[in-house]
This record gives sequence, structure tokens and C-alpha cells, in this order.
Amino acid sequence: MRVITTHRSPDFDAFASCVAAKKLFDDHIIVLPSNPARNLSDFLKVYLDRFEFIWDHEFEGEVTELVIVDTPSPDRIPENIREKSQGAKITVYDHHVDESPYDGIVSKVGATITILVELIRDKNIPLDPTETTLFMIALYDDTGNLLFSSTTPRDLEIAKFLLENGANLDEVALYTREELTPKQMELLDELIENARDYEVNGVPITISVMECEDFVGGLGLIVSKVWEMLGKETFIAIVKMGKKIYVIGRTGSPDVDLGSFMKDLGGGGHMRAASATITGKEIDEVLKEVLNKLHDHVVPLLRARDIMSSPVKVVLSDMTIGEVDRLMKQTGHSGFPVVEGNRLVGIVTKKAVEKAMNHGLGDRPVKSIMSTNLVVATPDTPVTRLRELMVEHAIGRIPILENGILVGIVTRSDVLRAIFGKPFKKYVMPVFQANGQIFRDVSKLLVERVDPKILNLFRLLGKFGDEVNMPVYVVGGFVRDLLLGIENLDIDIVVEGNALEFAEYAKRFLPGKLVKHDKFMTASLFLKGGLRIDIATARLEYYESPAKLPDVEMSTIKKDLYRRDFTINAMAIKLNSKDFGLLIDFFGGYRDLKEGVIRVLHTLSFVDDPTRILRAVRFEQRFDFRIEETTERLLKQAVEEGYLERTTGPRLRQELEKILEEKNPLKSIRRMAQFDVIKHLFPKTYYTPSMDGKMENLFRNIPWVEENFGEVDKFYAALHVFLEFYDDESWKEVRDRYSLRRNLINEIRHVEKSAPALLEMLSERVPVSFVYPLVKGVSSETICHFLAYLSGEKEELFKSYLLKIKNTKLEKINGEYLIRKGITSGKIIGEVLEKILMRKLDGDTRDEEEILKEVLASLETEG
Repeated sequence: MRVITTHRSPDFDAFASCVAAKKLFDDHIIVLPSNPARNLSDFLKVYLDRFEFIWDHEFEGEVTELVIVDTPSPDRIPENIREKSQGAKITVYDHHVDESPYDGIVSKVGATITILVELIRDKNIPLDPTETTLFMIALYDDTGNLLFSSTTPRDLEIAKFLLENGANLDEVALYTREELTPKQMELLDELIENARDYEVNGVPITISVMECEDFVGGLGLIVSKVWEMLGKETFIAIVKMGKKIYVIGRTGSPDVDLGSFMKDLGGGGHMRAASATITGKEIDEVLKEVLNKLHDHVVPLLRARDIMSSPVKVVLSDMTIGEVDRLMKQTGHSGFPVVEGNRLVGIVTKKAVEKAMNHGLGDRPVKSIMSTNLVVATPDTPVTRLRELMVEHAIGRIPILENGILVGIVTRSDVLRAIFGKPFKKYVMPVFQANGQIFRDVSKLLVERVDPKILNLFRLLGKFGDEVNMPVYVVGGFVRDLLLGIENLDIDIVVEGNALEFAEYAKRFLPGKLVKHDKFMTASLFLKGGLRIDIATARLEYYESPAKLPDVEMSTIKKDLYRRDFTINAMAIKLNSKDFGLLIDFFGGYRDLKEGVIRVLHTLSFVDDPTRILRAVRFEQRFDFRIEETTERLLKQAVEEGYLERTTGPRLRQELEKILEEKNPLKSIRRMAQFDVIKHLFPKTYYTPSMDGKMENLFRNIPWVEENFGEVDKFYAALHVFLEFYDDESWKEVRDRYSLRRNLINEIRHVEKSAPALLEMLSERVPVSFVYPLVKGVSSETICHFLAYLSGEKEELFKSYLLKIKNTKLEKINGEYLIRKGITSGKIIGEVLEKILMRKLDGDTRDEEEILKEVLASLETEG
């Protein structure tokens, strides 16, 4: 297999160079290392379908020819690719060195993309605007916008070539950064502070007006940064410097033509970025003129109805995967809405269909693989909002519903065609600085995303804090999830003062029950309606020794937040009336939340509390984030040094149970296996591919088991697989450590012993009565364990047997009936009832009394 790859944690230059190399080596496939740089990850969320590549963990097979870009040797490429490339022909393209032992081109220019685009240009290979824009982003990113000393004339020539061939600089600006001088930073801060929102023809426009005594260069760059930081669709700055007034605008909206607007003011530019210089007028006069003239250059919003495809090609939920696969090949569609009756019930993608076909599941109904987490919109939804939804949920298509009826569908391609080059409008709250600390106002976010009853409660708690002279904050997971747009009713309140006194005061006005925990200076208020509020004193925790519970003392909010596990959980929102909605973020939690990073607050975090190892994995997988590099190193070090073994079993069990209650616990289990965590939790457990297959089968079947046989304890269900083949001594150690129920090992060994026989029975399709003794009276977790061994036809057959056993009952014959017939032995009564039941399981439809006579006759003969 011929492969193109690059270094671990690829940046834009690495990925763009892979794409460029693919233009030169079209018979190669791109294998991209996981964990790309954050700005590249953001780019791929929008353009994922535009470029063909696979992730390194998806790669299988041996490499015969290898092209390596943006690194001078194979040492930095993913280990699995390096191992599979032994003996392969290697070609290298890199800008870090002048010489290389491999074929290819290495040359000290500003970026590797320069070398590859030179080859593309010389070979007259055509490029489209998306490719040239990607290559320009890579060039700018690696050369500091062509300002680094490593930049060469060759880089400038390639920048010119890319611009001439359609590179979009507005899109480039989204993914590149440039540092500002102190003077420029002051101007930027004031523009942010003075920003005001207006509405012109229904389209939001943000305008900032200010005067500056001294001339400050780079105003266009400053305006671009303010525009990006505010996250506004359209931003216009009106800045007076000396006798001149500069009007500079940036927009990502197709409804605003800044070029024609600025021309009307006597300036110029293009639709998305333009400026004008005005003299002889006062700044207030210019603001009025700007607002008046904008009306002539703003058109109605582009909405879903304007770009959606209609009518919509759909598939029925009971169609087979094979039928849908053929339909996709015939139509070229990469996904279909799935309907049941007149109701939209899911979305099925080409990737899911292909994977199912590869596993031989073509005869299954498509509803078995469809995604039911539907993200929908209405015909009036703005296109900008559609793009936000696609990025936020990492999806490629959105069904459009009107009055509950499917009327259209919008794909990522539709959106990109409509607004290519438009920046992603993020919700960014107002920002300001004080005492060197950046603060954000999330009051508007609270109003928009929090239930009015909870919002009113927060205002009351803040008012109580005012009255008892205590700062009051909501902290932790609620703040994190508010910023992510996720509902969270787990409310933790922290006060700078005595939490017990504050709770007593609040109880006077809030109907409910108060429970105090004097030792930890905490209290819980249980309000009517079931809402619980935990109130704590801002505190600093001291750990006497690693893995021990902390001692507590009075402290401040900063110290209180510093004791928490990760930066994304170490933010607070102030609730006091004067500062209501002020986001307190000392440790960069907001930044890490935007970048999708799990980061500890200090280097001894995992030593202080090793359960954070499991929590890091849980949050990483729940939010589809990544554990930051240093945090990952500290995590691995804590695991290797045995800190999990020093932690009490009940605390580890609690964290493991939380992981298993997540939406997709298997992802976390696999991640824990990568970190060797499972081996340290269960010393005799080895997470092999075979065990992984069982786990996948188990979790896939838990919903079916719960639907038909009652609730499944996911912790015990997972232990059924984790603790297979444990000897008595090892079992007792695990049982005592985690306080497990004593009969668990018997359940596990029953499946161990019976599974081979069950597989053989299902292969031979034996009567149901043969299987009945294996599953008689077993727990829901044991049923899951049996299903962990099965897939495909055997799984479906076993499920049909289980349902037959569940639904087959004796209607006439019972113990009392047999006693009246003169049978008094309990053993014989049980044997007779079971024999009758087993005959009915095997399809005997005769009257039960007739079957009874035959059973009694057979017993007499046997006797």
C-alpha cells in the first residue's frame, strides 16, 4: 500500500503538505496522525468531507511506498505506520533541513507547502479555491504571516501564486494569528469595550466608536482581531486619529456588501472587508451617516429555505442496509433521512452503511445503524446558524422541518457553496480586563440558556449574598456545561464566607429542607420540586499524603477553584447583584473549553487524587476533547507509579460507575486500556482484542436486554467480562477491594462454562428447551455476558430463544393443580412443571392436561 503521512500532532503545514503530496502521488492514500492542532481540528470540522484521508488508528495493512512530509525522517511519524513501513521506499519533503538520506526534496524555506506547491505549479496541476486557501493558511501559519525570519522569496512567490489561483484571505484570517504591540492592544481593548449592537434590515451589525490621540498603525489588523474575538457577523470600527476618521469593516455575512457601502462613504474595498477615510466631520456625525447608508447595502438574511434540497430523498426504517447501500451508489448521496410512517426517526450516513456492509450486516434493517441524535432546523433558520450547528455537532447534513413535517435537507456542501469564506460565528460574550485578568460577562448567556426558575434562584442567592456581605458563585460543571450549551441541574454554590451561615439565611426565604455538614463547612438545600443546591465555603484543600481525602480550611474563590480537577471545571460565575453573570476564570478554562482540551491545574493533580485519571478519560470522551500533552504525560506517570493502587476501592468504583453510565462507555474503556488503567484497576485483567470484541457486543446489547428483561447494572455487566477466568485468590482480592456481591463469580463462571456449548447449540439450531437450562433464572447482567460472545445470526437466534422463554407460561397446570392430582413431592412437582414448560418451548401446542398425562406416563416408565 502506498501512503502519505506526517508527524504526530499535525499542524496546518503538515496536513496541507499531505494534501499537496496527494496531488503529486494520486495513487497514494493520506494517513493523518490523530490529535491535530486545535486550529486544524476546527478547520476539519467544516471541511472534513472535502479531503480524502484516514486517521492513523484506522490504518491496516503493510506500507510498500511511503511519502513523509514536514518532518525529515520517520522518527516522528505515528508508531504503527513506522512499524508497517519496514523495507518500504521512503520519499521525504521537508523545510527543516538541507540534506536527507531519502529521496525527495528538503530545503530551508518558510514552510513545506512552498516546496510542494512549486512542484504542482511546475507540473500545471489544477487547484481549486478550497485547496489554495488551505495551502495559504499553512504558509501563513508556518511563517507568522510571512514575518518570521525563516521566510524566503520562494515563500512570497508561492503566496502570490496561491492568491492568483483563488486563495481566500478572509478564510485564512480565521485560522492564523499575529501578535499586536502594546499600543495596538490598548486600542483593541477599547474597541471591544465600546462595541454596540445595532440591527439594519433585520441583520445584526456591531459598531464601535472611539477617539485616539496618537496615530496607531495596523488598524485593519486590529479590527480583524476585534471582529474575531467578538464573534460578530459584521463589525465596523469608527476611529478618529488626529483630523481623520477611519471607518473599517469586516463581515462574514452574504447579506452585507461592505465594498459598495464604503464606496458610498468615499472609500473602497471588497464585499467582506473594506474601509474609508473621512475628514472635516465630527465622529457622531459619521456614526449617523454610517447607520443611514447601511440600509442601502444590507439585504435580507439567507435562510435554510433558500439553499435546501426539496423534495427530500428518504429511506424507510425497515429497508435493509443492503438496499440503502445500493441506493447510495445509484444516487451518489452520502446520507439519507430515515422515516417511519410520516415521522423522521434518524439519519444514516454512507460511512455507517459501508462499515455495516463490511461486517456482513446487509440484511439488517437500516434503523439498526441510523443515528437518532437528530439536529434539525426550520426553513427560516439563517444559514449562519446552520453552519454553527454543523460545527458544534460535527454533522454533515441537517433535516429541515416545518410543522413537524420534513420539507428539505441542507448538507455541508450546500452551506459551503452559499457562504464559502464566511467565518464561523461563535457565541463570544463581552470581554474586559481588570488587574491583569480577563473577565467575561455571561449574563446574557444565563438568560438565554438557563431555565427562568433557576435563573431567578441564582438572582435570589446573589441578593442573599449582598445582604450577608458574602460573595456568592455558582461553580464547576454547571459553568462548563452552560458555556457548552448543555443543560445541567447539578448546582454547586460557593461563598467567600461561612457556607453554613449563608445556607441558614437562604433557608429563611426558600421553602425546603436544609442538611448541614459541619465538618466540611458545607450544606445542602433540598427545595420543593426536587431541586438540590449544594453550598460550600470557598476552601483550600491539603492532602496529607497521596490519594487521601483532603483536610479543609477557609480560603478564597481563586484558591477554591485551584483545588479542582481540570481547568474546564475550575470556572465560576458570580451571582451578587452588582457583578451578576461575571465569569471568573483564573486558569484558562474558557480557552481550553473552546480548544477542546482536558488540562490539569498543577503537576501533582493526579498524585493528590488518582481518581482524576478516570475523570480525565470520562470528560475527554464525553465531550470529544483531547487530553493535553503535559496532562497525558502526568497521567501516564501516575498510573505507572501505582497511585491507583493507593486509592480506596469504593472511590475508584464510583468513578468507574460514572464512566459506565456515559452515553458511549466503550470509548472510555478503550482509552483506559491505552493508558494501562484497566490493568491497574483489575490486576489479572488483560484488555485484548478478544475482550474488546466482547465489550462491544455487551454494550451494543444492553438496551435490548433492559427493554426485555429489566434494568442492567452496567458496572456488574462490565465486570462479567473484566473478571473472566479469575482464580479464587484473585477474585477474593477484587471482591474485597470493590465490595462486590459474593455470587458474582458464580454468575461469571456459569457463562465461562456454558458459552462454548451455547455457541455449538446455536450453530446447530437446537430446540429452545436445550438452551433453557443455561438461562433459567439468570440475571440481566448474565444475559448481557452471554450476548458478549455472540454477533450476527447467532445473536439474533439467541435473542429469539430468550424471548420465547420469557413469553412462554403455563396457563392451567401449576403446583396446586398437581397437589390436587395427588402429587405431594415438591421435587417431582418442579420436575413435572419444567418438563411441560420445555415441551411448550419446543412448540407443543396441545392442551396442557394432555401434555401432563404424557409427562406423568414417562416418569412412571422411568421410575
